[in-house]
Amino acid sequence: MRKAIILFVGAMEKELAGLNKYYHCHLSAKLQDQYPLFTNKTKSVAILHTQVGETNAAIATTLAINAQRPDLVIKIGCVGGNSVGIHTGDIVVPIAYFHSAAWITRARKNNQPTSDASQWQSVFGEKPYQVNSGNLHGRPYIFYPDLKATKKLTAFLNKTRLTHTTAYIGGGNMWFFDKGFMRHVPRAQIPAKLITQRWVADMESYAIAHACYVHQVPFTGIYRVSNSDYYDEPYLPEKVAKYFSTQFIQTVAPFINNL
Repeated sequence: MRKAIILFVGAMEKELAGLNKYYHCHLSAKLQDQYPLFTNKTKSVAILHTQVGETNAAIATTLAINAQRPDLVIKIGCVGGNSVGIHTGDIVVPIAYFHSAAWITRARKNNQPTSDASQWQSVFGEKPYQVNSGNLHGRPYIFYPDLKATKKLTAFLNKTRLTHTTAYIGGGNMWFFDKGFMRHVPRAQIPAKLITQRWVADMESYAIAHACYVHQVPFTGIYRVSNSDYYDEPYLPEKVAKYFSTQFIQTVAPFINNL
């Protein structure tokens, strides 16, 4: 019987160092001579370094899925807080993945061009001028994490009493600083099924979720908030490695090892 394979995906080396150390992974390949792939001795854990950005994430994840045939993909990394109640250091469990950088610069009320970003409309939707599921050959434009793995993660965090929250994960190469726009994002991008205003930004996750959907591989994520522009909590690059230190990986390893 083939041993289950978990593929971790991260954008920055400092987000993956704790994982590599804990699972004793070593560089096994450079996919297309670009993207480092690390594996452990039993090949049950693979760790992909995509580098930053959604295009890198889409290409690298597809290459790694084809190379490793994983049973589950887990995005691990830092996210930016963009809403009420989410602070630096928090653990975030994903609700769904959407493209937070896809905008029509027309007002939602009268469809007239506007420089007021808090009035903009999503590129995705079911209006005649939006990109709808028909334009995508039936594929969705909002993706959901694997229910089984995400429920296990939530149960584990509750049991261990690790402080965490749930949030939508917005993906795309766009950073947000205006609070009115931040509040507008989930209302515009997830209008039909919005269950909370909480959302965080991660450049790569939407692209990874899309790749996993196409390849029919279960996907979820373990995230830490590196900063909150909503609360003016600064991004400090030197602290990123601490959020995913070997100590943190040891803490969540029982969840990972029992998937």
